Amino acid sequence: MRVFACMATSLDGKIGPAGVDQFVAIGSRYDMDNLMALRDEADGILFGASTFRTWPKVHYGNDPARNPHHFIMSRSLDLDLQAELFQHPEIPITIFSGTQKTKTNQHPPDHVEIVSIPEQPGQMDSILKHIQGCGIESLLIEGGGHILYRFMEASALEELYLTLVPKVIGDKRAPALLAGQSLSRPPQVSILGSKQVEDETFLHLEFKYT
Repeated sequence: MRVFACMATSLDGKIGPAGVDQFVAIGSRYDMDNLMALRDEADGILFGASTFRTWPKVHYGNDPARNPHHFIMSRSLDLDLQAELFQHPEIPITIFSGTQKTKTNQHPPDHVEIVSIPEQPGQMDSILKHIQGCGIESLLIEGGGHILYRFMEASALEELYLTLVPKVIGDKRAPALLAGQSLSRPPQVSILGSKQVEDETFLHLEFKYT
């Protein structure tokens, strides 16, 4: 299974402003076009609960015929199951609960699966095994920083499409690319491709883990 991610970062390593409860793009429309194109390469899209809360909608690509499986990682299942994302029965959704909890005070729609995989050693291996069991061949990670960190720490992230945005957010509370966490085994990084579009630099990076 191919596992790749798409993120945009400011020059000080921030992926968004601090203290917002809705999606705020730090990149240009070219960065969003890049993300939309990459969604068309994936049959599974994964993101965390914080990303869901800022964008509780379907992560569409350019191809309206594609309905990629959506995966959400949530520590506490504190999710609004009445959000727009859950109103599309044609889109399968799996929520990974980071606790033993699989029940909420809301009734999940029939196309939503809640799987308990507690946050402990081996969690990421179990999550990846479950995703592969869903028939996913190409998984796109869309954030946030903690989720990106978890996949890199598990040596599971193979590629990163990174947009360098010529901005400095300058707020230590703002979310960071790896959520301010340290990797026990940082990967070796190769540049597979790069391009400049106006003021932004688009990098296609490959990770190899020793």
